[in-house]
Amino acid sequence: MEVSETSQRKNQSVSDMAQKAETVSWKKFFVILAGRTNDAHLEFVAKLESIGQTEVNSPEESDYLLVFCPVASRVGTVVNEAVEKIQGGKPAILVVMHHTFNPVQVLTESRRLVDNPNVKVTVDCLFYEDKLLTSNRNDTAWCDVQKYLGVSKFSIFEVELINFMHRKRDSNHELQISVPQKKFFVILAGKTNDAHLEFVAKIESIGHTEVNSPEESDYLLVFCPVASRVGSDVSEALEKLPGGKPAILVVMHHTFNPDQVLPESRRLVDNPNVELTVDCLFYEGKLLESNRNYTAWIDVQKFLGVSKQPTLVAKFMNYIRRKFDINHELQISVPQKKFFVILVGKTNDAHLEFVAKIESIGHTEVNSPEESDYLLVFCPVASRVGTDVSEALENLPGGKPAILVVMHHTFNPDQVLAESRRLVNNPNVKLTVDCLFYEDKLLTSNRNYTAWIDVQKYLGVSKISVLVAEFINYFKMKLDSNHQLQISVSQKKFFVILAGKTDNAHLEFVAKLESIGHTEVNSPEESDYLLVFCPVASRVERDVSEALENLPGGKPAILVVMHHTFNPDQVLAESRRLVNNTNVKVTVDCLFYEGKLLTSNRNDTAWHDVQKYLGVSKVSTFQTMFNMSQKKFFVILVGKTDDAHLEFVAKLESIGHTELNNPEESDYLLVFCPVASRVERDVSEALEDLPGGKPAILVVMHHTFNADQVLAESRRLVDNPNVELTVDCLFYEGKLLTSNRNDTAWRDVQKYLGVSKESTLKTWLAKSMNYIKSKHDSSHEHQISVSQKKFFVFLVGKTNDAHLEFVAKLESIGHTEVNSLEESDYLLVFCPAALNVGTDVSEALENLPGGKPTILVMMHHTLNPDQVIADSRRLVNVNVKLTVDCLFYKDKLLTSNRNDTAWFDVQKHLGVSKVKFFVILAGKTNDAHLEFVAKLKSIGQTEVNSPEESDYLLVFCPVASRVGRDVSEALEKLPGDKPAILVVMHHTFNPDQVLAESRRLVNNPNVKVTVDCLFYEDKLLKSNRNYTAWIDVQKYLGVSKVSILVAKFKNFLSSNVDFIHEFQILVSQKKFFVILAGKTNDAHLEFVAKIESIGHTEVNSLEESDYLLVFCPVASRVGGDVSEALEKLPGDKPAILVIMHQTFEPDKVLPESRRLVDNPNVEVTVDYLFYEGKLLKSNRNDIAWIDVQKYLGVSKESTLGAMNNISRKRDSNHELQISVSKKKFFVILVGKTNDAHLEFVAKLESIGQTEVNSPEESDYLLVFCPVASRVGTDVSGALENFPGDKPAILFVMHHTFNRDQVLAESRRLVDNPNVELTVDCLFYEDKLLKSNRNDTAWIDVQKYLGVSKESTLKALGAKIMNNISWKRDFNHELQISVFQKKFFVILAGKTNDAHLEFVAKLKSIGHTEVNSPEESDYLLVFCPVASRVGRAVSDALEKLPGDKPAILVVMHHTFNPDHVVVESRRLVDNPNVQLTVDCLFYEGKLLKSNRNDIAWFDVKKYLGVSMVSTLRASFNRMSSRQWLFVFLVILFLLVLLVAVILSAVFNVGRNTTNYNKTANGLEGIICNNYSCGG
Repeated sequence: MEVSETSQRKNQSVSDMAQKAETVSWKKFFVILAGRTNDAHLEFVAKLESIGQTEVNSPEESDYLLVFCPVASRVGTVVNEAVEKIQGGKPAILVVMHHTFNPVQVLTESRRLVDNPNVKVTVDCLFYEDKLLTSNRNDTAWCDVQKYLGVSKFSIFEVELINFMHRKRDSNHELQISVPQKKFFVILAGKTNDAHLEFVAKIESIGHTEVNSPEESDYLLVFCPVASRVGSDVSEALEKLPGGKPAILVVMHHTFNPDQVLPESRRLVDNPNVELTVDCLFYEGKLLESNRNYTAWIDVQKFLGVSKQPTLVAKFMNYIRRKFDINHELQISVPQKKFFVILVGKTNDAHLEFVAKIESIGHTEVNSPEESDYLLVFCPVASRVGTDVSEALENLPGGKPAILVVMHHTFNPDQVLAESRRLVNNPNVKLTVDCLFYEDKLLTSNRNYTAWIDVQKYLGVSKISVLVAEFINYFKMKLDSNHQLQISVSQKKFFVILAGKTDNAHLEFVAKLESIGHTEVNSPEESDYLLVFCPVASRVERDVSEALENLPGGKPAILVVMHHTFNPDQVLAESRRLVNNTNVKVTVDCLFYEGKLLTSNRNDTAWHDVQKYLGVSKVSTFQTMFNMSQKKFFVILVGKTDDAHLEFVAKLESIGHTELNNPEESDYLLVFCPVASRVERDVSEALEDLPGGKPAILVVMHHTFNADQVLAESRRLVDNPNVELTVDCLFYEGKLLTSNRNDTAWRDVQKYLGVSKESTLKTWLAKSMNYIKSKHDSSHEHQISVSQKKFFVFLVGKTNDAHLEFVAKLESIGHTEVNSLEESDYLLVFCPAALNVGTDVSEALENLPGGKPTILVMMHHTLNPDQVIADSRRLVNVNVKLTVDCLFYKDKLLTSNRNDTAWFDVQKHLGVSKVKFFVILAGKTNDAHLEFVAKLKSIGQTEVNSPEESDYLLVFCPVASRVGRDVSEALEKLPGDKPAILVVMHHTFNPDQVLAESRRLVNNPNVKVTVDCLFYEDKLLKSNRNYTAWIDVQKYLGVSKVSILVAKFKNFLSSNVDFIHEFQILVSQKKFFVILAGKTNDAHLEFVAKIESIGHTEVNSLEESDYLLVFCPVASRVGGDVSEALEKLPGDKPAILVIMHQTFEPDKVLPESRRLVDNPNVEVTVDYLFYEGKLLKSNRNDIAWIDVQKYLGVSKESTLGAMNNISRKRDSNHELQISVSKKKFFVILVGKTNDAHLEFVAKLESIGQTEVNSPEESDYLLVFCPVASRVGTDVSGALENFPGDKPAILFVMHHTFNRDQVLAESRRLVDNPNVELTVDCLFYEDKLLKSNRNDTAWIDVQKYLGVSKESTLKALGAKIMNNISWKRDFNHELQISVFQKKFFVILAGKTNDAHLEFVAKLKSIGHTEVNSPEESDYLLVFCPVASRVGRAVSDALEKLPGDKPAILVVMHHTFNPDHVVVESRRLVDNPNVQLTVDCLFYEGKLLKSNRNDIAWFDVKKYLGVSMVSTLRASFNRMSSRQWLFVFLVILFLLVLLVAVILSAVFNVGRNTTNYNKTANGLEGIICNNYSCGG
């Protein structure tokens, strides 16, 4: 009765799921073949049938046609012929099939060739012979078909699951396996080193049998290894084939490259008996894991009538059917066999692990050879393999089959060994395998895994059956909705016996037992078993014997041998070999230190063994953890955290815990202890008044802005027994920092609370899947219907024709401007902001027709391309579908991010995403350009086959001789009417190559963007130059970085939604100690940072560390340096050895240094390349890092888990409070700054602060301390004579020309309580450097003063507005500070006319060049540097007229725009030279560089020229004719505007009734669009 109810519930569950799945519409299709596909189309048909579609036999019965068009000649011709055969009235899906073996074949989309209205979808597929390729192209095609048919991923999954479940429940369903039992005979035509045996084994695994003669066989299996030429070897192999038998020919190519490209050998075979020819790759004695071999095996299966899918599904289905059959008892296919173990040497009990595996599959060890079915012989290698194997086999008992396990002692899991089976000629030895072991354990290695697989295969145990059985048990529990987890651990009682002093460390073990439901009792009589703890005090054997002497008889016992050590990786001999008491059922070893069990693999293994003995499964443990109880906590604050602790509290609440208002109701206490003085003192005070009896989590909070702050762990300072966990956190002001330290703290808290990472990630993935499902839901999908649309333009203000550029962009994507509202599909409204944005928007929208969708473009007049503007869309009502903001000046849109974003939003709204480009190669790139093309395609761009089809040209110009010449030749033959992107490609192996920008050489107006790229051979380098180039191209195309990242993330989630179940994060929190064996120039710090980024911690002493990180830079010879580095290594710590090779070549080929290391403590050796103070970006370094991660147990998935931390950055409810107050400061200089401090003073004044003349008036002091000798001395001297009652900001100023100078923070040297902030600045001569250090200093000052970025901008805006209002005061006349001045030019050398550009700039601001020094107001001296700067400047100034002020322009000839130049003004002592600037030029042009911009800025500053005055000067130079022209244009625009407005008003009055019709029509169009697609 109970069984039937369970069955009913299961069937009900299945039927419920079936009802959910019925949302998929079932349709019928008819297949039309327009050419020969070799049956490759059948795979596509099968996919359609798998989602519920049905193939019918005539077009009349079908709902749609499925047309397969294989391309035989030209695509256009073939497609036209295929479309001709489509019968009218039926919708069709056209599948264009391209024959190729390249899965990444680049194709133009065939849909552009189809104009038949019945063809609803056109897709392109790749196939080779009779198979569809595994490729992105085919995946995309299938997705498009699913989308058209309205099939979502979720419905597919549900349908397959339901069909699967229904088949399983059908008791009459019998699966028929179609593999016929056939016999084959093997012919070897050469030496294969037994690699062919793997192929033979595969044939046997599908039920075929090898026989001993051709006569008995059904077919021949011929292996032909290639020794000379393929044709000759194949011919010789086929000469002696027995006649009349069909044959399969396997041509075997010896290579170590699994991607070796080979011509197919079947073209060389003309023997009619050879019915199949395949090619295989092998190396030495093994087939390679490669696509080539996989394809060969698939071909053989197909020829034999065996498909891979039915074989695997058959086994799987039979298992499922037996599992769900309630009357079926699981039959174990492994026969119960007996074996006898023979040891022919010392294995340190490592063989016991192998024996345990044999027993786990049902075999039994017996005590004599006579009782056994076979012998298990372990032969550890002590001298030479051949000798040891021979001796091992001499005295084998006769007549018994034997398995020989040859055991090699090594610590290297990748040890390469010759196979020992070649040394065995004893006919009784049926199988010989090789194993690796170290001390008393088998290594985790491929060699051992292979050995175990071979033993299982020999004994008839299949790997699939084991794995499927485990999966089915798990799957069965998951599917049964009414299934209650039954924990098999019965409630048992145990009695504890202590045989020594454990310092209460054993209590942790006891607690674990109680956590699984066992109960400790007070006497042996009440107990079910004894738990004996034996701490080792002297020798293990003696202590164990004494512990077991007085055990109560008749009770089973668990013996826990406890070893006192601080090393969690301590290697121990297993104590179970010392126990012969029959009552002791399990003996385990544990490590402890003082009063705690260590966190170690040894202890985990011990607990696992105890659970196994008691019958506790991992599943039950996992389920217990997953169903985490809701716990309550009470928060205790013992200091000021600025609310930073609230983020931690929120995390706890996010995992289901609840904060309460009193300690009595709570389950645990959460104590936050911010460090105010010393850590130890603060922690002690925090724990003094803790409520007794409650467990506590102590969070020690360190205030710092350094996210990588290194801290000693505070847990060592805590001795309160109620504090069960202590973690350290970093915070700054009111926020927790984003840091590894904080991540580690949160992980420790989760671990303590029993929250698994898997459950956290499952929650996150569930949310992601719901998001994706909502996106696929037809009621949520946005239907993009890009059609040629018509728009009508409304101008509600004066744009100076700047809007025409926007209109032109719309027309460039196929939209058309029309002359009346009635013809338009949507309105394009341009609203220039004249007064208040809100008022302007309201007026613009008042008279809009109500039935037309509208795009509103708010236009802001400014000359600043980075102007910060509040989004106008917040002011707009619902009728406006899209609102964007644009910046313009005069009659042009500015080149700015704001405008790029606006255009991108408009394209997105209109459904325009893909743009077409045509590639032009102006030289040989070795296919390096393909990477750039692929990037463009990844953001939705499409490559086409002719310039006529394209929207823009992509021109690649590799530099072969000189840049100027190559660029000119590349642009000569460009089609004249297409915009172009020019990519100038420089061949170099240096990723930091400095280049002059090639854009200065381009004067072709069609070239819109010019970028420079670096490549080497056939690859683009990983470099900042290439990254910048790609960013510039994206910017031009209107693609934002955020949109790309979001798209990639969504694609990742959607593509993995059916497969991602759990992330196993394996990074253990370990400690390491760094040893430097030479000088690395701090390059090793980058490696250390990587190690810390995965949660490991650097410590300050060997004793604290878990492993050593040894850096050995190569100074002479590698062998000598490595030996010296390892001589002084501590003997008991595992080590990672990093050999560092100094080179500037990232592709440097090196022999692997690990072959030189024979120290057993060095567990991993890697090679790294570095140059000066940095690790190179190279494959060698990437591989080394992967090896280290692999050794440390770090998986790629764990890296992905870090993505969750991104969400912490965005708090949507956060309101920034601006608190800038007007403050006064007094400046104190304690050294010479060359006026560099004035720049900082100016910044303070720009945010509303005021400098005063005495300390008494000031609110705070601003102290500038330039470093003249040592930092500590100078800082102390600066603070000696300080006014005692004023708060101070101390600026420590370091004189250097290196903007990346690394400095120790000076604040650690300041103990004056009045100094509330200390910052470090870099300056050179009289200027602050542009550097991260200075930016950080300024941010810290702003933060201290309570100044936000928004407030800074507001202050700047207020100044501008005050300035403008002052300028526009009716009673005030504008004072122009630029006088019409005259200058005389003096050339002190040859500039190749580059100086003329500078002269032209001066003229543009109203200055005039004269012909003699007497007429001039000042001299303009150009001094090109020909030899040394000092000499050139001296010579230039010798002949200066003595009474005229002069501007000296020192000109440096270079092609590098980032060339670093020492400022020349320090060399000038002539009092008439009032300004000296440095310029960079190359050949006849000034470079586009920061240096030149600064020079021009300094000249304008000296001359008193502002931007406003410059513009006014330009207006003043306009002639009367130009003014007349401007007036006429403005008048014409006004007349045109009045005419448009009158026309609009007239049309509104006349056609009011038509708007409703148009609105209804538009509504119908929108509805139709939203109902199609998928």
